[in-house]
Amino acid sequence: MKKILGYTLTLFCVVLLYSCNKKDTSLNSVQLIEYMPLQTGKYIHYRLDSMRFIDFGQRDTVVSYDAKDVVDGELTDNLGRQTFRIVRYLRDISSTNEEDYSVKLTYFITPTRESVELQEENLKFQKLRLPVNNGFNWHGNSFLPAAPYFEIYQFSNDEDISTWDYTYTNVNEPVTINDNTYDSTVTVLQVADSSNVPIEFPDGLAYRNYWTETYAKNIGLIYKEVVMWEYQPPNSGNPGFRSGFGIKLTIIDHN
Repeated sequence: MKKILGYTLTLFCVVLLYSCNKKDTSLNSVQLIEYMPLQTGKYIHYRLDSMRFIDFGQRDTVVSYDAKDVVDGELTDNLGRQTFRIVRYLRDISSTNEEDYSVKLTYFITPTRESVELQEENLKFQKLRLPVNNGFNWHGNSFLPAAPYFEIYQFSNDEDISTWDYTYTNVNEPVTINDNTYDSTVTVLQVADSSNVPIEFPDGLAYRNYWTETYAKNIGLIYKEVVMWEYQPPNSGNPGFRSGFGIKLTIIDHN
């Protein structure tokens, strides 16, 4: 009788412990909108560094801008969901004149309970998704068509972009940028993949894909880094070259 009672008690404790652990890792009370607050008039001020390849892909250069993303208004998408229009303004990095800003692009953010969608130039991304736990992953590019950048860049980096695993890392960790510390952040690592980088075998193919974004609670996107390029080796007397792009957004301030 004692053995049966002891076994039953042990089994109960194991089940209870498993249930508690399961609850701790699967439930998260955070709301996605905390990491991407949206209201008309809100802005985030960034430094934007744009990397591009010049001289027929023989070398790269970085052009820097002063950028400001402003929540310009609210509308309803074709599914009847609340959507926010964001306008990005750019000016020369050395300018301090507000009148020097000009519109660069417009994109749209649709927050739902389970996810946050961003649409830019007919490309839709699922930037955030519940639950916000370290290691949770999802296919954030599942809405994208095959090779969405093929008309712009001579590379094959985006052939499997719809299968990229977005993964949460550093949940609720502080991040310091430009001497400002953001107490509670989450990073979404979308891809980190490369081959023959640095290019040690110039007669072979090489590529690099890297995309990461960091969001701070009650602020929004505070850091973004994108690198996508492919190297084509020499062919028929023509030198090897690289094609692709890079973007880095670093927060300066916000309202």
